[in-house]
Amino acid sequence: MLNYRTNKGFLSTRVVLLAAVVAVILLNALPVTARAGFDEATSAYSSGQFEKALREFRILAESGHKQAEFMLGVMYFQGRSVVQNQAIAAVWFHKSALKGHNGAQLAFGSIHIRGVGVYQNLHQAYKWLSLASNSSSSDIGESAKNLLQEAARLMTPEEIETAKASAQNFTPVKSGLTSAVN
Repeated sequence: MLNYRTNKGFLSTRVVLLAAVVAVILLNALPVTARAGFDEATSAYSSGQFEKALREFRILAESGHKQAEFMLGVMYFQGRSVVQNQAIAAVWFHKSALKGHNGAQLAFGSIHIRGVGVYQNLHQAYKWLSLASNSSSSDIGESAKNLLQEAARLMTPEEIETAKASAQNFTPVKSGLTSAVN
């Protein structure tokens, strides 16, 4: 006959092991689910189904998905299924840019040149455009380089050097909230 303590310990061990197995399965499934959700949202956006795209991008962006954060910024910037709001777009671009998304870095840098949705800040413009200019995408890199020249025309040599140093010290964050003001 099993005593209560032995049976209880056995049950607790099985529950812990089962919970661990379920956690591993869920953790392995998350990237696939996130990828599927992003692909679905991108497809919806491309086909003009902006409400559906907005729902999908919002879910992913709120969990820290940098591509979805960027796309949510695009939707707010363009007013796709939301009231156009360049300040909210700037927030989403910034979140994504902090994670190293080159398109978001380009967008965030470009809005700082003229102060669209943010206060004009040439230091920030130069910093983010410098980072975007290193993109593996030739379109993003070339656009960033062109905008860098525009920002540089409005800056002193000292301001440019300070912004370059800021870009060189940049380290992308993984995900979640950040209190860094970059």
